[in-house]
Amino acid sequence: MSYVSLLRRRPVLVLWLAETLSVFGDRFFTLALAWTAWQRSGAVAMGLVVVVESLPHLLIGAFGRKLVARFASFRSLAAVEAVQIVVVGAMPWLWQSLGLAGVMAVIVLIGTCDALTGPSLSALVPGLVDSGRVRQVTGLMDISNRLTWFLGPGSAAVLLAFLPAERLFWVDAATFAVSAGAFVWLGRMVPPLGTAPVLDRWEEAASADEKEEAVPRALAVLRAHPRIGCALVLSGVGEFFSTVLTIGIPIWLTSQLHAGAGAYALVLSAMGVGAVVGNLLTGNVALPGRFLGVYCLVWAVRGLLLAAFALSHSLMEVLAIAATASTLVPLNSISLKAEIGALPGPQRLRVFTADSVKLHVASMSSMLLLPALLERAPKASFAAAGAATAVAGAVAWTVARTLADRPVPVEEASRTELARR
Repeated sequence: MSYVSLLRRRPVLVLWLAETLSVFGDRFFTLALAWTAWQRSGAVAMGLVVVVESLPHLLIGAFGRKLVARFASFRSLAAVEAVQIVVVGAMPWLWQSLGLAGVMAVIVLIGTCDALTGPSLSALVPGLVDSGRVRQVTGLMDISNRLTWFLGPGSAAVLLAFLPAERLFWVDAATFAVSAGAFVWLGRMVPPLGTAPVLDRWEEAASADEKEEAVPRALAVLRAHPRIGCALVLSGVGEFFSTVLTIGIPIWLTSQLHAGAGAYALVLSAMGVGAVVGNLLTGNVALPGRFLGVYCLVWAVRGLLLAAFALSHSLMEVLAIAATASTLVPLNSISLKAEIGALPGPQRLRVFTADSVKLHVASMSSMLLLPALLERAPKASFAAAGAATAVAGAVAWTVARTLADRPVPVEEASRTELARR
């Protein structure tokens, strides 16, 4: 089934339109926040915002499995979106009235809302279609991110020609309003994941097996599905070293090729186009072979392409490598999310939460460790990061061949984990 066919289904269309607007709003929010932090509090505040926003993701992902399960319905997510309408819309006033410390507290609140919304929404999306179309609907939701990465900044630039940066907060608040309305409607059409009844009687009547079935532990689910666990570990390693590409491209262009901002814009455009092409191919074409083998192979190739930047000597070579590498990104992303999306509702909610934690840990740690190395030795950084990613892909592929073909039931894995404790 193509994306166009999926969009003929009203629930899918409503969610996709709402999420596309929301992702655009997030791009506006990021730009407005970075610009306002720079103008009013300096460069240190910009870095502090990134770290503070990630903390709720880590804490809730690690210790808040019952809290995340409480919001595993569109109606609950509508309430979360309503909170963000007020908070984001008030950001210009909050910065003037509360100062940097007060704004950091607000950023924690926004990060908390995002930590609840992200995994829950990812877990609810597969419920919009039958099991044979999870990959396609996953790709459809993914393409919004791909499009807005290069359309978002341009749209923001157009708005900034008529509005001060602080007004972009209001634009983002308006997109939250649209999402909240869409979630209210979807809440009447799409059932929740089935965690609420057990949570309502958690301390009273629910048995241990019911608790584990409704709100399973992440380790238990990953032990029951070792191939997904292996893919998450490989993804964490790959995302860590992918920061070399994100930060290293402008450094490489200026220090090695003596190019300017125009060249950087071209590279970003090539990466955006490559990502969209990769999404269209991945979301609409069934890939041969088993999930994990293909997944590991793609990460290994991405590692080799990352290392190839160290051998580039012209802008055309950088453009070709960047576009090719970006084409492979949706293949990894959609394949992993589709594999998780095929799990039962409570299990996929827990694994999507673990995936969010992994992404933020990889992002934060890489941002702390890699920029200094890139600035001192960009060529060696590209080569080492690419080689490490390729080796990780090869090792994961080797490990994948030894994993059990049949998953262990989650209940059995949960009992094993509890026994070890």
